[in-house]
Amino acid sequence: MNPPNPSPDLPAILAISSHVAVGHVGNAAAAPALERMGFEVWRVDTVKFSNHPAHKEGFTGKIAASDAIGDLLAGIGRLTGWTGCGGVYTGYMGEAGTPAAIAPHLDAARAADPKLVVLCDPVIGDHGRVFVRDGVEDGILEVLLPRADVITPNAFELSRIAGCGVTDLETAATAAQIARDRLRTAGPRIVVGTGVPISESEIGLVMAWDGAPIVIRQPRRDRPFFGTGDLFSGLFLGHMLRTGDPTQALNRAASGLRVATEVTEAAGRVDLDLIRNLDAIVAAR
Repeated sequence: MNPPNPSPDLPAILAISSHVAVGHVGNAAAAPALERMGFEVWRVDTVKFSNHPAHKEGFTGKIAASDAIGDLLAGIGRLTGWTGCGGVYTGYMGEAGTPAAIAPHLDAARAADPKLVVLCDPVIGDHGRVFVRDGVEDGILEVLLPRADVITPNAFELSRIAGCGVTDLETAATAAQIARDRLRTAGPRIVVGTGVPISESEIGLVMAWDGAPIVIRQPRRDRPFFGTGDLFSGLFLGHMLRTGDPTQALNRAASGLRVATEVTEAAGRVDLDLIRNLDAIVAAR
């Protein structure tokens, strides 16, 4: 399989998320995939850690202050006028004030291009627990979601956003429809719930959009992977901007994620085996 050919007509993508020096989480997962697809990525890191915090060896690094994030975005805006920015990916927020610091710059980018597609990966928690700092969840729900066109919550996050349990495909589809009401009304209003329980051998992706809900089944792997949600979000946004078709974006992002987890499992790793498999991941159909 050959990766998509870079196109001079592709917009730049503003990517605001975490970064790790070792491994592929947040921007370190989404940005390489987007760049391999031919997009120029304007990267703003909300944290800089040595590695994913779940490694048993621990981690080092710092969270970027909210005002520093806002200052960095102000500099990007002065330089570019947000001209040429066609997509935004937001992921992990390190401080409660970071969503509010980001908001005026999202608005400025939207004013420069009303067709801007904002994808918010609402990183709140997983496996029944919230793991972000106090106030971050409120900032995501109250500031970022109303500015988003697409959100990609996992099953736990989807339940927090919709205010109802997500235990199977039916409840996930219901919650995703409810969650659409929190997105900006002028946009595509797409909600993709990830990691939805189906059976002992399968998990699912559920997309709520203007058409009938779409379900994609994936094999359940009884082991951890770090960065799968971040990679999926980057792939979905990239394919959405390239094709303009949410169903193609969902199918291609799901296929790319399947390739990534297969090669990572084969390599016996928890950090995604990303770089040497990028061509296959972004070209997957």
